[in-house]
Amino acid sequence: MPLIIPKDLISESVLKEEKIFTMDQERADSQDIRPLKIAIVNLMPKKEETELQLIRVLSNTALQINIDLVRMRSHNPKNTSHKHLEKFYKTFDEIKNTKYDAMIFTGAPVELLDYEKIKYWSELKEIFDFAKENVFSTMFICWSAQAALYHYYGIKNDFVDKKIFGVYDFEKLQDDKLVKGFDDVFSVPQSRWTYVDEKEVEKHKDLKIISSRPDTGVGIVTTKDNRLIFSFGHWEYDRDTLHNEYIRDLAKNKDIQIPKNYYFDDDINNKIMMKWKAAGNLFFSNWINYCVYQETPYNIENIKIKNVSKFGGSSLSDSSQFTKVKNIVNDEKRDVIVVSAPGKRDIRDFKVTDKLLDIYKYKSQINFLEDSLKEIKKQIKDTRKHLEKTNKQAKDRFEEIALELKLDKKTNTDIDITFDDIYDSDSKDFILSRGEYLNAKLMAKYLDYKFLDAKDLIFLDKDGKLDKEKTYKKIRENIKKGEKVVVPGFYARDNKGRIVTFARGGSDYTGSIIAGALDAEVYENWTDVDGIMTDDPNKNKNAKKYNNLSYTELDEIIDSGARVYQKDAIEPVRDKNITIRVLNTNNPEGSGTEIKD
Repeated sequence: MPLIIPKDLISESVLKEEKIFTMDQERADSQDIRPLKIAIVNLMPKKEETELQLIRVLSNTALQINIDLVRMRSHNPKNTSHKHLEKFYKTFDEIKNTKYDAMIFTGAPVELLDYEKIKYWSELKEIFDFAKENVFSTMFICWSAQAALYHYYGIKNDFVDKKIFGVYDFEKLQDDKLVKGFDDVFSVPQSRWTYVDEKEVEKHKDLKIISSRPDTGVGIVTTKDNRLIFSFGHWEYDRDTLHNEYIRDLAKNKDIQIPKNYYFDDDINNKIMMKWKAAGNLFFSNWINYCVYQETPYNIENIKIKNVSKFGGSSLSDSSQFTKVKNIVNDEKRDVIVVSAPGKRDIRDFKVTDKLLDIYKYKSQINFLEDSLKEIKKQIKDTRKHLEKTNKQAKDRFEEIALELKLDKKTNTDIDITFDDIYDSDSKDFILSRGEYLNAKLMAKYLDYKFLDAKDLIFLDKDGKLDKEKTYKKIRENIKKGEKVVVPGFYARDNKGRIVTFARGGSDYTGSIIAGALDAEVYENWTDVDGIMTDDPNKNKNAKKYNNLSYTELDEIIDSGARVYQKDAIEPVRDKNITIRVLNTNNPEGSGTEIKD
């Protein structure tokens, strides 16, 4: 309330600096007083609980206040009876022709939804627009503060990873009527998943930040004339409101942490520390007294619009449009200007926001590709390590054999050269063929036999079939009767000179081709079993050995799925009626299995 003091007792400058409201005796004697009209737009689901909390803080003044409760006609809350709503609440249609000294918009449990997806968003925007024209000072609490900043100024909110939940200490960043008499630091309950960045608010000269924290965003924001007030906390909360929210969320298995700075020692079993009530009562009293009662016109119908003008992208598409906007603003001295990004200058033009969206998309794509490239480079590096390790393992096997057989140094040179060729080649067939190639080299050196490369003996035609005539001719030219030679199996040369491997077990085929070309009497096929068995001896201990088979019977065994011999290897020896003997390298005295017609 204003003080009535003797004239000139304290200078006007000091009174103004100290924000002490005084009134001279003449004005006091003639002053008319009327009740204040305040509307509460209650968006909370538990309306009766919120009503009581707000009426309690508004009652801490000597002023007479008439209150209207307002609800959304487009939404029926589940936690408040229809009877209660019908009896005590009005809809916007019922108040839209009324002016108010003040209005309060409560928070709402819809902060995780986009504004445009909220069922009553269109109706709420109508009331927001109504407030700036028909209400002298409007306070927005928690979610409605964020929604109002978005509606009036285009300021968006952001989400936090962990809910802003508890009682937070805020520093008073600057003086204002709202925080007159406040300590430098004050406490405010908070309960929200969203925040508004201080930097976004600072872009608007009409707005003033009274409190803010890095971890909660702005706490109190007001227009410089206190016509619009945005309070992000809940000074109206009762002692146990946060406690009840915490217990409710725990019961629903929500990801919720214990309210910060709320229980003594942050222990839920301890007493609740209620340290916001004094500041909260003072905040609402200051608002009612200094921002409403002392400023609102006695004739409430004389309330002037709090002018906020929004200019779209087409209105600001180029410099000439800027000039038009300046003339409009200066014409009626509009207070608050909200602008969009430059729009189209003509039908063929583009909107800047679309280009900015493209910039984001391209940057995102570049970041994705750069990340993918880093991952690919890492995979290449890891794969190269595996390649080098595997190359060494294979090479070590041959070097170990050569060392234990006491072969000459030239053998190691052959191994080195072969593995250099393997490392440089991208041909699967060439790489696979080098196992037989090197083993043949080692065996020829160990036996002191002549080494003959299979690529110089066995040839395929353009269809990948054995060129029998050319192959037999080359074999007979290179392997003379009685000559001692070692030939690698498993591969041949195609019609373009490339090495081509046979199917696995292809060395059987190589041996049968050479046996057929040389008209051998017997083709011996040495393996690790005593012959062809009735079953896999590793799986069936009762498997028996076939002593004799015909080519036809061998065919049938192979066709049944037994991997005892390569099927292609039968024809070259069958054509010459050459006997096949399957023998065991580890049991050379065994009789094996003999195959002939």
